[in-house]
Amino acid sequence: MVEHRHKCSVIISIGGFTLMEAIIVILIAGILAAFMAPRLDLTGFRETGFVQQATAAIRYAQKRAVTTGCHVNVSISSSGCNISWTGFPPGLGCTAGSIVNPSTGSNEFCNRATAPAGTAVSSFTFDNIGRPGSTQTIVLGSRTLTVEAETGYVHE
Repeated sequence: MVEHRHKCSVIISIGGFTLMEAIIVILIAGILAAFMAPRLDLTGFRETGFVQQATAAIRYAQKRAVTTGCHVNVSISSSGCNISWTGFPPGLGCTAGSIVNPSTGSNEFCNRATAPAGTAVSSFTFDNIGRPGSTQTIVLGSRTLTVEAETGYVHE
C-alpha cells in the first residue's frame, strides 16, 4: 500500500452549531440573565437622563424667549421640568401660559427620567434676549447645572 502525501494540504472545515449546542448556550445565557438582572441599578442612567433633559429644556426656553421676544420662565424640581410664558412685556402680545413640549404635547420637559435625590427646586426667567438676569445654579442631586448670566449658556 502506497500513501501519497502532498506538500501543501488545506483542510477546509465548514460547520456550525448543532441544535443541542445552541440550546445549551441559550439556556446558560438565560440563567445568567436571571441572576444578573436584579443586580442592575439603572438609577444612575435615569438620573443622567434627567440632567440631560433639564439642560435641553433650559436651552429650549432660552430659544423661545429670543425668537418670540417674550420672557420665559423655567421651573425645575424633583417632579419635572416646566416652561411657561410670563406675560411680559405686555406690549408685544406676550400672554402668560404654559409652553408645550413639541415632542410630547404636554408641558413636561423631563418626562420618563428620574430626578436625582436631593434635587432642589429652581425657577428663573429668561428675558427677551435670552439672559437669565443673574447666574443660575441648579442643583440636581450630586450634579450642578450653571446658567451663565450674560449669555444664558448652560453647562454642568
